[in-house]
Amino acid sequence: MTETNHTRDKDPQGDNEHIGDITEILKALVADLARVVVVETRLFGHTVLAMIGLTVAIALLLVAGWLFAGAALVVALANLQAFNLMGALLIVTLGHLVLAALAFWRLRHITRDLTFRESRASVNSLLAQTRALVDAAGHHPPEAEQRPPGSGPRSAERQSD
Repeated sequence: MTETNHTRDKDPQGDNEHIGDITEILKALVADLARVVVVETRLFGHTVLAMIGLTVAIALLLVAGWLFAGAALVVALANLQAFNLMGALLIVTLGHLVLAALAFWRLRHITRDLTFRESRASVNSLLAQTRALVDAAGHHPPEAEQRPPGSGPRSAERQSD
């Protein structure tokens, strides 16, 4: 065992060179990773901008298609002489309003679950159980026992305003 310790003590210069090499390798690795992150961030930005542009273009095309389909329906109803031009416009407009109301109703139905009702109910239940346990144990927070109601730091701020 003394030989291995002796050989380690013999070459402290070599150990420093290896540490320096490792340090240089780590610096180069970090620099390369930083360059990769910058390039990927630029790519992400360009991709997001392209996606936004294409989304706007698709939305405009859909709106234009919807308008032209409505206009074609009006012309078809007027040509069939089922309605005059004004009546056909009113029928198509009423149909669009009904479809918009149905879409709005469906959107409200879908987004109703985004209010996290169950999570809030769970948290409220846990808080109620905690309060019940604290009250049953007879422990009250020290601040509530020492200060009379309305004399806390917030009430002092309200009084100074």
